[in-house]
Amino acid sequence: MNSTVKTIAPVLIATLSSVAAWAFPFGPPNGYTVAPGDKPGVACTQCHAGTPLNGGGGSVRLLFPAGLTYTPGQAQTINVVINDAVAAIYGFEMSARLETGPSTQQAGSFTAGPNQKVVCSNNAVQPPEGCGGTGIQWLEHTQPSLSNTIAVQWTPPTGSSGNVHFYVSANAANGDNSPRNDHIYAADYVLTPASASTANVPVVTGIANAASGAATAEAGSWIAISGTNFAPAATTWDNFIVNNVFPTTLAGVTVAIDGRPAPLSFVNPTQINALVPATNTLGNVTVVVSNSAGSSAPASAVLAAASPGVFTFSQNQGRYLAGVVLDSSTSFEYLAPAGMLGGSAQSRPARAGDTILLYATGFGPTTTFLNPEIAASVAYPLAHTGPDITAPLAQVTIGGQAAQVLFCGIVSPGVYQLNAVVPQGVTAGDQPVKVTLLSGPSVTQTVFIPVQ
Repeated sequence: MNSTVKTIAPVLIATLSSVAAWAFPFGPPNGYTVAPGDKPGVACTQCHAGTPLNGGGGSVRLLFPAGLTYTPGQAQTINVVINDAVAAIYGFEMSARLETGPSTQQAGSFTAGPNQKVVCSNNAVQPPEGCGGTGIQWLEHTQPSLSNTIAVQWTPPTGSSGNVHFYVSANAANGDNSPRNDHIYAADYVLTPASASTANVPVVTGIANAASGAATAEAGSWIAISGTNFAPAATTWDNFIVNNVFPTTLAGVTVAIDGRPAPLSFVNPTQINALVPATNTLGNVTVVVSNSAGSSAPASAVLAAASPGVFTFSQNQGRYLAGVVLDSSTSFEYLAPAGMLGGSAQSRPARAGDTILLYATGFGPTTTFLNPEIAASVAYPLAHTGPDITAPLAQVTIGGQAAQVLFCGIVSPGVYQLNAVVPQGVTAGDQPVKVTLLSGPSVTQTVFIPVQ
């Protein structure tokens, strides 16, 4: 391609290059979801090779307006949300099946929106009279999307049809003019018929920073949601992290924050622990909790650029910071009074000169973005907020004396780590710890570490 063309039509060239990256820029063949009878465990990686399914460090999610429920015959708009750090363009294919026949029975019907089509089992576009045979439909793109959020229309079956399974595959294409090394993601969801009763619908009574209890949080930080009618029993994410992707449904419970599905680590009847999904919104955002009984009334949370809070041990009413003290470069003990954590957890007070590691959430942007949906162990420092790149990222005092800060940054989704050296001359006993970020906010909690 000559330089004249590059100069005259850069936008056109960029568009054509992106489209050329697709194996199927105008929509894939039918049957490339992970539904039974389609391509479970494979999806679009059959054509877009180089990265395993769900191995690109991102995800695809479906955001349902009424949570994981549907009202028979009542149309709804579903958002397909594709998160990927390097994607240039996006595409998708999805299908809805009845639980009684997930490989043979269509659930409801899709209506094609802009740059979309509904195809049948013969790979033809659905005719006006609908798909023949089993009637199964696949909704997919007809042109790649420049947005990672794609709205689709689905009308549930009109009768009493039981649970509905949704299967979606998504392509986060890198725009390198080949079908190689694009990132393919897949997910599936189960919707239950909405109950006519409102007796057990979730009710949200509070949303707080999971570490500090403050009313503000940060995108990617941990929050605790309190209320009633959430889950029938306590459930953790321990058995539901698949391919390092955090679950957004636990025990039938989902949480939408600012219209985006939130990763969940714990649910019980009255509490949910969640990670705020990635969003650029600051200020008030809506929070909706859904389960098989329905969806809560929208609650409000406040998001800030940083909302620092430090985690504490649950013993002694949260008096002591959650942390460890290094005995050597390869060994540590918990930073707590000896014996406070029980016989199975060795703990001790800190001494002057010890390096301590403290844990927190909501400390603000880091030099490298960490996707809150993906399990990862990293060490990304806080991003500098001023012209002096040598300025400490945080100021820490222990017992009123300045401590040397060795590191301050994120180490896993929602969890920040602060490494500091206990200053000389600190008095023995419980000493208060204060943390102020270079960006301005301070930890407002009154917390202590034991010193000997």
